[in-house]
Parts: sequence; C-alpha cells; structure tokens
Amino acid sequence: MEEKAYDSYIRAGEIAKQVMQEGLEKIRDGEELLNVADYIENKINELGGKPAFPVNISINDIAAHYSPTAWDESVFSEGDMVKLDIGVQINGYIADMAKTKVIGSSDDNELMMAAEEALKCAIDIIKPGVKTNEIGEVVETAIKEFNLKPIENLTGHKLDRFSLHGGITIPNIRTRHGDTIYEGDVFAIEPFSTSGFGKVVEKQEAIIFKYMKDRPMRTREARILLNYVKKNFSSLPFAERWVAKLMPRHRLYIALRQLSYAGALYTYRILREKERAKVAQAEHTVIITGEGCEVITG
Repeated sequence: MEEKAYDSYIRAGEIAKQVMQEGLEKIRDGEELLNVADYIENKINELGGKPAFPVNISINDIAAHYSPTAWDESVFSEGDMVKLDIGVQINGYIADMAKTKVIGSSDDNELMMAAEEALKCAIDIIKPGVKTNEIGEVVETAIKEFNLKPIENLTGHKLDRFSLHGGITIPNIRTRHGDTIYEGDVFAIEPFSTSGFGKVVEKQEAIIFKYMKDRPMRTREARILLNYVKKNFSSLPFAERWVAKLMPRHRLYIALRQLSYAGALYTYRILREKERAKVAQAEHTVIITGEGCEVITG
C-alpha cells in the first residue's frame, strides 16, 4: 500500500474513533436523532474528513440504512438499542465503524456482547491466505455461543478508494465458498446479532441513495438533483437531508423517486429484522498486514 493511502486510512480511522465516542455520549433519552446526526457529520468535517456515507442511526429491530431526514422529529427513548454506524473518508480512503448502545437499563446486553465477541474473533483470525467463509464460520460460532443468531443476509465488505463495497464480502455465517484475503486489502468487518429470525427484510422507505449513472429526465427538478449529487457525492452514498435545501420537500420526494425508478440512483432501503426482534452491531475497519491485520478504528 502506498504511503499516501496508508496515511489517509489512519487519519480517517482516528477521526472515526473520536467522532464515535462523542456521538455515543450524545445518544440519550429524549435527544433528537437529527441533532445527533448533524453533530456527527459536522464534527467529521471539522476534523478534516468527510462523511463516507450518511451516519446510520438504526434503533431496535432496524438493522441498517436509517438516517434521519431534515424533517425528522423522532427522539431516543429509554431501552432503545441504538446502532451507530459512521464512515469517514480522507482522499477517498474510508474508515467504517459501528457500535451499539442501549439507553438506560436493559436485558439485551448479551446481544451487544455477542456482536462484539464475534468481531473480536474475526479480527483474531483474519490474515493473508484466510478465506472469507472461514471468517463467517468464526462469526456464526461466536454469536451462537450466546444462544443468539447472526444476521445471515448482512455482511462485512472490502473497501476500495471511493467505494464502500469493493466486490468481496465477509459473511456472518458459514458458507461453502469464500474469497482469499490478501496483504494490503482493507475490510470492514461487521457482525450483527439478534434473538429473532436471523434475516433482515426491506422496508419500502428509503432515506439514503447513491449516484449510479446519467439518465435523461423529463422534469427540471430531477435534472437539477442528478447533476448536484453527481458533482458533490460521486460514487458515495448521500442522505435525503443533504439535498433538502435544493427544492421544496414534496418536489424533492418526487425527484428522488423518479431518479430511482430510472436507475440513475441506487436506493438503500431501510432494513429491519424479519421478526421485528432487536439487532446489535459491531464493526471495525482493518488493513491486512503480513502477519494479520491493523485495526484502524480500534
């Protein structure tokens, strides 16, 4: 790995760690989700990074892809299991990390412990030559030792420059086949644990999108929005609230849906646990070294 790339990864990881700690402290009963999201993303910029994706604040049975809108008035409540997932990029090199926090007292601490233990076990074995399905087996075994289930249709992922998903995934369950890990690879490892069915399903709602390609659009609003996201976010995801000032809310909603239907935007639908059970998440970004890995977010 080139020195510039390595230094960018390390700096992105340092920012992610600091912002994660500050963000977790702000998650408390009665606090608005939007305030926390705005604080985290502003802090990333203040520290010299850029958000690699909209901060995900997923509560209870919501596993991923929830980020408050510009008009969101929802607040955290006692007993909520909150997954805080943060991405930071420096020169396109991404650090991705997540932690789970329960607000107040709860009987769900084992869910968090299972996800954290599975992440630790995965980090312990990842090194050049290991296959991704071997890591998946370790994750599944660790979570099942808590009499819980991994989320089988969510995975960790390889990170490339300006790309959150570099074509190789790290499963959270045993699989028959796997890809080989190589020195210099960068991965986000992210186990999810649940007491429910062990799968997520898509909701119709989507708040996060990504530019895919130019498409001819009939409406002026859609053309304005597409040009804006292409110029400002390129291949990285963006939040609905990041473009909320471009046009009135109802016109923005229509433009986003038109661009999604046309294939100009990729839609990240909100994911919830199939049986509506609570979900915990733990995630670190690692750089594969000759002997193992370097955790840049730990």
